[in-house]
Amino acid sequence: MPDRRHCGDPIVGMIAFLSDLHSNLEALTVALADVDQLGVEKLVCLGDVIGYGASPREVCQLVMERFPVCLQGNHDAALLDDQDARGFHERALRAIDWTRRAMNPELEENWPIWDWMGGLSPSMELEPNGYEALQIVHASPCEPLAEYLMPNLPAGHPKLLANFEAAHHRLTFYGHTHHPGSFCEGQAFTPAKGHDAELKLDPGRRYLINVGSVGQPRDADNRLAYALFDGETVRWRRLEYDVEAASQRILQIPELPETLGVRLLAGK
Repeated sequence: MPDRRHCGDPIVGMIAFLSDLHSNLEALTVALADVDQLGVEKLVCLGDVIGYGASPREVCQLVMERFPVCLQGNHDAALLDDQDARGFHERALRAIDWTRRAMNPELEENWPIWDWMGGLSPSMELEPNGYEALQIVHASPCEPLAEYLMPNLPAGHPKLLANFEAAHHRLTFYGHTHHPGSFCEGQAFTPAKGHDAELKLDPGRRYLINVGSVGQPRDADNRLAYALFDGETVRWRRLEYDVEAASQRILQIPELPETLGVRLLAGK
């Protein structure tokens, strides 16, 4: 069952939703600079802080410092417990193994990161001041940690129907698939294409809103993606970052599969 944990602090004003950072420091740094320039003070991370990329420790530290709300993603869970890595592709397993060594839990300096990550949940409810309550999940309302709501699901697919039924609130924000866009109940997925794509929310409709991926976009656009929400509109930011540097840092680590660096360049 989804975790009905609530955010302890009220969220006021515009919210920036970032997800699937995947140890990509270059991308996260640019995303945070954009958030700061826009004056957005409320940051929410929808999980998968680590995995795939070359900077797990630095990314974890940034998230711990900057994000008052963070969910646990399936890669974060797999780092903590091998049982949660069942079904992972070989390259994802290799990245988790390397990440575990890079953030050696035997070193006291890394203990705060492991303690923090162990306290995360894959689902939460937010109660923002000034507008309606929201549900946030890493993957889906039915299976918050690992179910895939892929953009090719048709409008009447049983998986979609079940997730709208399971959602605690009218609006659910999620990540996991790395495809920015939204499902409106009764409709197929609407991709968020390009920088500053907007979705004006119909107050009478229910939505599952994918915020995209900061660290590893997979919609054939290698720019990082994150979403802004003001209570009425969702706006997706697509920003260029030094993707070549992020790719090269992966390629320079023999334990990480070469494909993890190459795919960043293509956004797939």
